[in-house]
Amino acid sequence: MKKIYIVAQIFVVALVFSACEKEDELILPRVASPVLLVTEDGTDNVMAYFYELDKSGILNQSVGIDTIPVAGLSIEVFAAGVALGNFETGTDGAISIDFTDTKPNEYAGEYKGIAFRIFK
Repeated sequence: MKKIYIVAQIFVVALVFSACEKEDELILPRVASPVLLVTEDGTDNVMAYFYELDKSGILNQSVGIDTIPVAGLSIEVFAAGVALGNFETGTDGAISIDFTDTKPNEYAGEYKGIAFRIFK
């Protein structure tokens, strides 16, 4: 009886260790977005503002983290998986998206060589 119990324990331990995966073996690596997205919802319009975070003053409590508008950023906008079009941010880092049925909820682009996709 003790042999069966010991064999069962060894089997369970081997099963647990074989099920573990290393982080570098993940199918989709996660990378922090290079931009911050802030949206303002209207009844038939969404304003989306894109910012870069300036962390140079993070150790100075009187400065902190600053947001810098990202001008000239090309953004592809989606609503429920359907592309609404490509937009380019203005000098204030904003784009205005008009919609009729489904509110835009996905924004994709590339900034400083890093591709991003943000779901709101």
